[in-house]
Amino acid sequence: MVSRIICLCLLLGSALANAMDDHHKDDHHQLLLSMKHYLGDEVVKEVNFYGTGIDPNVMSNEPGQFKLTVDGVELDDVSDSTYWRLNRLRRSFSYDTFSRGIQQLEPGEAMCRLGGEAEGIILETRYLTYQDHKIIHDEMRPVYDQALNCLYQRRYQPVNDNARETTRGALETLRTIAEFSIED
Repeated sequence: MVSRIICLCLLLGSALANAMDDHHKDDHHQLLLSMKHYLGDEVVKEVNFYGTGIDPNVMSNEPGQFKLTVDGVELDDVSDSTYWRLNRLRRSFSYDTFSRGIQQLEPGEAMCRLGGEAEGIILETRYLTYQDHKIIHDEMRPVYDQALNCLYQRRYQPVNDNARETTRGALETLRTIAEFSIED
C-alpha cells in the first residue's frame, strides 16, 4: 500500500512538473516596452508590453500576440487597438534608422530645493540592430525619461524629433493604463 502511494505521489509530482514546464514553454512573449516609475532609486510602478515577435515591421493578427502587465499582473480587458498603437509607436524609436540613436543627456543641477526623493519615469524598449534587413542584435534599452518633480534629472531621449514625439505617445499610453489599473 505504501509503495502504491509513493508511486502515485511520484506520478502526480512528475505530471505537475511537466504541466509547469509546458506553461513556461507556451509563454513565448518577449518584453517590447517597459515603463518604470521611480521614486529615488526604487521602482514603485512598472507597466510592461509583451509580444510574440520583436520586429515592429512584421504585423499579424495572431490571437494572444500581445499582452500587458502592471506590476507583474496581466491585464485582461485590453483592446486590440491599444496593442496595435503601442506596437506601431515603438517602431519610431526602437532602432537607429528612425530614432537616429539615443542621446544621453548631461546631468544637471537640481532645479529646486524640494524635500523628498527624485521622481521620474523611464521608458525602455527592445532596441534592434539591423543588417541587410535582418535583426542581428536586440536588447532592452532606456530611450526616454520624464521628470515628475524638479529633483529628477532627465537622462535619455531619441535624437530624432519624430521619435521623441512617439516615445511621449507610448509613455502616455502606458501611464494611462497604469492609472486605470489601480485597484480601489
